[in-house]
Amino acid sequence: MKNKNPSANENIIRLLNEGAGFISGENIASTLKVSRAAVWKRINILRQKGYFIESLPAKGYRLTKSPDLSLEEIKNSLQKTIFKDIIYFQHIDSTNTHAMELASKGFQEGTVLIADEQIQGRGRLGRKWLSPAGKNLYMSVILKPHILPQDAAFLTLMSAVACASALRRLTSVPVSIKWPNDLMVSDLSECGHATQAGRKLGGILTEIKADMDRIMHAVIGIGININLDAEDMPDEIKDTATSIKNESGDAQSRTLIAVEILKELDRWYNILLNKGKVTIKDKWLKLSSTIGRAVKVTVMDTIFEGTAMDIDENGMLILQLSDNSFKKISAGDVTILR
Repeated sequence: MKNKNPSANENIIRLLNEGAGFISGENIASTLKVSRAAVWKRINILRQKGYFIESLPAKGYRLTKSPDLSLEEIKNSLQKTIFKDIIYFQHIDSTNTHAMELASKGFQEGTVLIADEQIQGRGRLGRKWLSPAGKNLYMSVILKPHILPQDAAFLTLMSAVACASALRRLTSVPVSIKWPNDLMVSDLSECGHATQAGRKLGGILTEIKADMDRIMHAVIGIGININLDAEDMPDEIKDTATSIKNESGDAQSRTLIAVEILKELDRWYNILLNKGKVTIKDKWLKLSSTIGRAVKVTVMDTIFEGTAMDIDENGMLILQLSDNSFKKISAGDVTILR
């Protein structure tokens, strides 16, 4: 499917963001080649969507505040990336489920699905992902990578690197990666505060459709707790989960975080395709909270304990057991042993 042209709403937000102060309705109308009445109508629509737009006679309009999750600003910020088709849902069962359906129908690489709320949010191994409205980031992207199916794990590693890098750049939270896909608050050695160290901020769910020698499409699902308060969390995750707001002490813009993650994802995806897996692995190791640690890994009904030594060329975790033998783990739940 072809990229859509920017909507009138997107163009108005772009013009308001570009100006240092007020911009007249006449200038907006002239630039967009629409009537003054059409501009006024669109301004009112944007106000209903949560934009605070000041208007003064003889001066025009000025954007003073954007909603916490602004589709228009996300689209305007991603023009130089592959992510040009952004689809927003107020409610959806699961962005990953719908993205896989759209990918099968031929939707282009770089299509992004963002939801304010998921009714049936999913994590790894079929687990439910808490997805309340107005709090967090729920996002899935369609990719069509020219890599071998056996390298698919590096899509998850690459995505984790992108997310951790973006969150570290935008927030004061020292984010690390627990193999293979969990975004965590780094431990005491780095973050310097004890209360939430080692708690989970988010995760990545990668799903692919492939045959023997190629990946037809992949969907990267990203779920991050951004403005989730402690009282919002069910009892079963209160001791293991946290949010960017809890860690930083401040409410965060989901728009800015979504944009930064997608920009980083665009950058690291290009690195994976053009430079290969080694660069991704090196950066992942630097951000990892798993390697070099004593861990317990649960694989189905079997538990392995040892030291996480490395990841191999396929993204598998290399575990050194107590008898000094090595075990490669392709999938499992990792618990860091204190």
